[in-house]
Amino acid sequence: MKWEELGVYKLESAQIFFPASLEIQEELLKAGFKVPYDKNSGVKTPIPVISAFSHGKEIRARNLLGSENHSGNDIMVLPEEDAFLKVLLNGGGYLSFQVEFKNYHLEEMGFTSVPPRMWNAWASFSIPPSALEELMEKLKGLEEENNIYIDSLGRRGREIEIYAYKGRKYRELGIPVYSYYFGLKNFKLAWRYFEEKCHENGVERERLNFLKLGLRKNKETRAGLKVGVSWFEGQIRRVILRLGTNYPRIKIQGLYGELWGKSRGKLDTGETQFITVKASDFYGALKKVNKTLGRE
Repeated sequence: MKWEELGVYKLESAQIFFPASLEIQEELLKAGFKVPYDKNSGVKTPIPVISAFSHGKEIRARNLLGSENHSGNDIMVLPEEDAFLKVLLNGGGYLSFQVEFKNYHLEEMGFTSVPPRMWNAWASFSIPPSALEELMEKLKGLEEENNIYIDSLGRRGREIEIYAYKGRKYRELGIPVYSYYFGLKNFKLAWRYFEEKCHENGVERERLNFLKLGLRKNKETRAGLKVGVSWFEGQIRRVILRLGTNYPRIKIQGLYGELWGKSRGKLDTGETQFITVKASDFYGALKKVNKTLGRE
């Protein structure tokens, strides 16, 4: 089915939290990688977070992953990075959000009170406020989905995030997602990182070629996309898209016992990284958010 391009938007921020996937952790453990840390040998192999920020970012040098890293607690200011969101519409009424990272970095997942394997959202993207009106105009005329509601993630100081969701079943997830794929092997820096870790972990370099380090939606995976905005002093700061999954629950054998978490889909490989939703759901979510802000 033919896809029509609706626009390409530079992402203000883009992050894929691969450490949230027990599937990828298990694949690496089976290959012999000490993920995330082996107390006996001291070998440390955290799964990278892929990050890109258009306005640069301050980060502790020790949290950067890769051979070019510095050591210590020095604060580094990263240069502007580039990631893009291409929006496509097909005749069947589906939207595809294709994500492309041009310049990015790898981060180590810092400590969180809730382990990422228990999170719902594990990929987050934000685009400029102007994209809200532009996308609504381009989708104008579509049949609007009515079963859309609004919730809030709460305040961060004077900033508040609100998002739309479809039906009670998807309150924690947003609108239904019908397919997606994101993979570590799609990132050259991540590939280089694991090549360097092979020697440290005693893993033959050739084994990397046979590992599946990508995530694709399974039939039973319950996946959603939170469509929302960050609101600050009467202005939209950014439009936010967050991919999440919360079913089924899975368990793996970690280095130090069983680990339980939320499935992120099936392991796979692929070329294009994307998320697919129904256009009517997305349009309805945008309209609901806009109306809630008194902008309709």
